[in-house]
Amino acid sequence: MSDDIIEIKPGFLGLKLNVRAAIRRLATPKQADPVAIVASRFLQLFRDHSVPVSQIPRLVPQLTLDKLRTTEALLPALTGEVIDHVASLFRVERPWIEGATESMYDCLWCYKKPENFFEDLAATNIEGVFQPIRALFSTRTLDMHKPRPQPLALLLVEKIADLGDEEVVRYRIYRDDWDWGYWKCRIQLKAIARVVDMELSERIPLFFTDEKLLENVRAGCCVPPTSMMRHASEDFSLEDFALGSDESACSKESGELPLVLEYIENTNLEKVARHHLRGRDMKGE
Repeated sequence: MSDDIIEIKPGFLGLKLNVRAAIRRLATPKQADPVAIVASRFLQLFRDHSVPVSQIPRLVPQLTLDKLRTTEALLPALTGEVIDHVASLFRVERPWIEGATESMYDCLWCYKKPENFFEDLAATNIEGVFQPIRALFSTRTLDMHKPRPQPLALLLVEKIADLGDEEVVRYRIYRDDWDWGYWKCRIQLKAIARVVDMELSERIPLFFTDEKLLENVRAGCCVPPTSMMRHASEDFSLEDFALGSDESACSKESGELPLVLEYIENTNLEKVARHHLRGRDMKGE
């Protein structure tokens, strides 16, 4: 069977439309240019971090504006050195930029290992960062009495640069499948939030998003959108669930506080946190 859309056959004007071939051609997905994908993902990184193309040279001096005018002009400039620099700049995986994987991040984990969180935090440059620890949720509220699922994602935030009045940040993402409806997840999250509040006086704001985006974020497959990160929940933040009514006017679910304190004691979490954070100016003071 011919795959030519236009066939030369006896008939009107000697031409005949091969309808089946036309349908097959339209139904066949166009193969993406593997080289063009590199340029596309390279530029996507800056777009996802709210960096205008005109300001890319401020973060990547090897690239001048003339090299950013078109994909064709950019490709020769994407040397291994430049790709490595940008992968390191945004803490993403180089194979993702090269189109070899859909996973952008080498994700962290700390479920049942809360000491990992404070070790990661000590290795994260949060100096001068507004809200360096953040959480995403997708259920409008968090309620220990409601059935599962109530998914969350944990993030650490580092500043890359200030471009005018805009702060450019990068993320370190936890892949743990946190679920507020599951008591073991909830108690550990409350313990972490309490120790962060006690040791660092840092809030952990909660940002609402849809469940699909939350799952993509904690799978390490996308950058948390800047637009979402501008609007933290006004109703509560994570440490509100970890403090007693005598410690905070915003205290929630304080009935579980004895379990949280027991968890902190059993894991020596305060001591662990101080050990990892010792000598670090975590508040940027």
